[in-house]
Amino acid sequence: RGLGDVYKRQNNEMKLTKNIRQYIKIALSAGLLAFPSCSYLDVIPPAQPDFDDTMKDESATLGFLFTAYSGTSLYTFWREGSGDASLATDEYVEPKDWDWNMQKMLYGTVSAADDIGDWENLYNYIGYVHYFLEQLDRLNPAGVTEEEKAQYRAECWFLEAYYHFKVLQNYGPCPIIETKVDQNILPSEIPGRSHFDYCVDWIVGKLDAAAEVLPATQTTENLSRADATICKSLKARVLLYAASPLWNGSFVYPNWRNTNYETPGYGMELVSNKYDPAKWERALTACKEALTAAEAAGYKLFDLEASEAKAAIDKVPLPFIPGKEEDTEENQSFKKRVQMFQYMITAHEGFNNKEIIWAINLDANGIDAGVTKSRLPNRLVKKSDGSWAGGYHGTAPTWAAVNRFYTENGLPPAKDPDFYLQSEWLTRYYEGASSPELSKDQLDSEEIKNDIVKFNVGREPRYYAWIAYDGCEYMPLINNNNPLWLNLKNSNTNGYSLSNTRNATGTGFLNKKFIVPNGVYLSSGSTSGDKFRIILIRMAELYLNLAECYAALDRTDEALENLNVIRERAGVRKLTTADLSTMSLMEWVRNERAIELHAEGHRYYDVRRWRIADQVMQPSEFKGLNGMTVNPSFEEFNQIVPIDQPIQWNVRQYLVPIKNSELYSDPQLVQAPGY
Repeated sequence: RGLGDVYKRQNNEMKLTKNIRQYIKIALSAGLLAFPSCSYLDVIPPAQPDFDDTMKDESATLGFLFTAYSGTSLYTFWREGSGDASLATDEYVEPKDWDWNMQKMLYGTVSAADDIGDWENLYNYIGYVHYFLEQLDRLNPAGVTEEEKAQYRAECWFLEAYYHFKVLQNYGPCPIIETKVDQNILPSEIPGRSHFDYCVDWIVGKLDAAAEVLPATQTTENLSRADATICKSLKARVLLYAASPLWNGSFVYPNWRNTNYETPGYGMELVSNKYDPAKWERALTACKEALTAAEAAGYKLFDLEASEAKAAIDKVPLPFIPGKEEDTEENQSFKKRVQMFQYMITAHEGFNNKEIIWAINLDANGIDAGVTKSRLPNRLVKKSDGSWAGGYHGTAPTWAAVNRFYTENGLPPAKDPDFYLQSEWLTRYYEGASSPELSKDQLDSEEIKNDIVKFNVGREPRYYAWIAYDGCEYMPLINNNNPLWLNLKNSNTNGYSLSNTRNATGTGFLNKKFIVPNGVYLSSGSTSGDKFRIILIRMAELYLNLAECYAALDRTDEALENLNVIRERAGVRKLTTADLSTMSLMEWVRNERAIELHAEGHRYYDVRRWRIADQVMQPSEFKGLNGMTVNPSFEEFNQIVPIDQPIQWNVRQYLVPIKNSELYSDPQLVQAPGY
């Protein structure tokens, strides 16, 4: 069955899911829950005869199961503007006028009056899972076999693990809710935070149990549902986090403890303050098992063959790359690799993308989704009626982020002796050229490439695939099947404008990761472009996880071997032990991870688990080009300046606070330190 059929089927399933969720909400509002305990446990009413309809047959049962799954699409890095804090990183900033929850964390204003980590909603979905399990055993739905019941239970174990892990990575040690909560539970019986290591063991136990039952992969018809490979991959991530410095002997608040709740075997302690190398060994074993399982299931890194086949279908031309104008085989190969990385993150499984281990569907086409539009320039096409169509021009990579990407030589720009001198980085690459006249009534012409600076020339393929800069060809078809040439200095087109201060990049760069290569804004006002799937786990992460474990255990050769798998696909040279004089092994691992997984929701958690957030999240580290100026000259624009946002860092921001209302109703809960 084709992916189009799957999307139609899943749309119907989503409608059923919404109906079931609404049914539950109506029951809740009718007062079926009587106990005045924590709102995060007020999730499902006691069994009522009317609720038998939720599992009367196979279709209804699947609809309820998909209700339990629906939280996986809500609480991700893709849900900008939501409760999720994971966008508050040093990768990029967004306009401060957007006033999103992630900015409360970025600006240091987050407090216990906020709910920016989705504590309550995540526990709600845990409640959906528990209610599903209870009803599955009670109702014996028509047409559901015992084998199917076993699989549904295993999928629920996976969801229990996933939602608890989402709480754990935001809030730290968390309450473990193992079964449906009795409506008559006393406040004194509501669990408090369990020790971090206890939480990890419980989550891993659920994933192991699920992996024993589930198939290695799901069928095309069941995309987004759990399988054994997803379970093992998530287990690897969980144990990698648990072995990392923040949770392995270097917690920032060593005296933080429970006051009224004991974890079995741990007492009042919440985080171990003793380094344990066995945690790295355990993580290493899980990471090897995950990669082995993924390879055995047929997963592999997305490659040029798959990309070229997709580009041929789409009739998408190769991108313009400065310094690669000559039509040589080498330059063509480089451009194909750039295009490959654009397709790698946007081509779904139906286009032979075997890198995707777990992904969820995007509701709109890939060029018109709200979060995608936050990355698109303000003006993409002038419509037939004379008005402009475009995006929100807001997702702006920082100077630190664009510096992490390598040169063609596979080194950071400042560490590459063959790259341009730093004093020349922001000078014109096309020497002797000059800036074109500012366009007023039309978009900028190809001449704007005259303003490309040397910093943006001679970089690796991933840089050109995912970073947009002044003078670049943004995408080859997006402007009514023509290229869009990006002028970030022209206030009439895509530069900073006083008429639209809400939507403006503040750094002189834009993030174009997730922009589909075949996306088009037409002069008629309509759009076209592939639907793509939001990737939550992909093969590249498994190699990077493994490299990090080997590096932590001083197994240099194995760490380099796994790093080089990623670097070879990126088209940069392999690392050798000689490169460890340039950066330490762990620095190479972390930098490679920052590039390959750029803007995919990992960085927020990485800088915290590595205990480096208090270095990289300082206001002094947030810089960009002088893009918040009306019609700046070439020289005025190309200056490194502080980002004009009230960025602040406090050590308490290693954890998200629990909303005060939850603490008031659960005497066992303790707040995160500093809130």
